[in-house]
Amino acid sequence: MNNGIGFKIKKLREQKDISQNDLAQDLDVSQGYLSKIENGEIEKIDFLFMQKVADFFKVDPQYFLEGEMIINDIETSNNSAVGYISKVTINNNFSEDLLKNVINNQSQISKLMEMQNKLIENLLKK
Repeated sequence: MNNGIGFKIKKLREQKDISQNDLAQDLDVSQGYLSKIENGEIEKIDFLFMQKVADFFKVDPQYFLEGEMIINDIETSNNSAVGYISKVTINNNFSEDLLKNVINNQSQISKLMEMQNKLIENLLKK
């Protein structure tokens, strides 16, 4: 899996001479979780996490999808997509704009879910 997401994160981290622990802290994840991603033990990675990584290293999110990676395991509901990035070998012929829209939709869905959870908590307190 030397073209996988974890390998690419590790490669970027090493190029910047950043320790795994420091990167994990900057991304708000545990060092163990980051280690499992880099070693390929975790292949399904949340879109929001990938956006954090892309922003941190100042790379386009498409960088992580080149080669063997593409969006997979998608559940659709009301024309919106919720999913993870997973290892699949296919030809990547989708636009950068599409990827940005998917990531933006994932972010908006997460915010809506947080709002929904807060509303439910408030209702349960009454």
